Amino acid sequence: MRKKITMRPSDNWRWYFDNQYDCLMLEIANDMVFRSRYPSKMLTPDAFRAFPFSVDDASAYYQFYESCVSLSLSEPQKVELVLNAIIAANFLKPQMPKSWYFVQQPMLFTPVLGELVEAQIQGGHQRINLLVVEASEMASLCLIAEPNVNMAGKSFTIAEVVKVMNDRLASKNHQIVNDNDDDGGDEEAVMDLLYQVCS
Repeated sequence: MRKKITMRPSDNWRWYFDNQYDCLMLEIANDMVFRSRYPSKMLTPDAFRAFPFSVDDASAYYQFYESCVSLSLSEPQKVELVLNAIIAANFLKPQMPKSWYFVQQPMLFTPVLGELVEAQIQGGHQRINLLVVEASEMASLCLIAEPNVNMAGKSFTIAEVVKVMNDRLASKNHQIVNDNDDDGGDEEAVMDLLYQVCS
């Protein structure tokens, strides 16, 4: 049975840039704010204003969330990944490819926006999940869809952005599902994620 989405978008949600934290925030309610992970130097000028969570944002939220359902991530991690994906898709400055982290694949694969893909890390057999937030013919902008991963001596955490040439990406031909999640704690855990700024 598919798990219900713990948090659904509302037309009362509002984006705004916070100078103190140097990042884009999403106000969920008066005492609940989501803090994105991208600093001002990574954002386009459009991010430095207040604006509502749009219909397009809500559509993207459901699209990205649907892609993340199969991941072995906690509900707060999925929400964090999805909200950062919306920001990355709309407000990140152009990124340079960093394909050297990954092994070239035998077949060229062209992903689509919102698709969950995988890539093999150089120097081993480990494959990691990536969420595509911008797709083009040659390269795709992706978010790390793992809690933590080490590549080339560098540590990456969930929702960090990496642009990858498409010849390093592969389609997900299997699903990874964690059946041991406790549904009862999901809503409380998501609220903890959102209270992180206001408390």
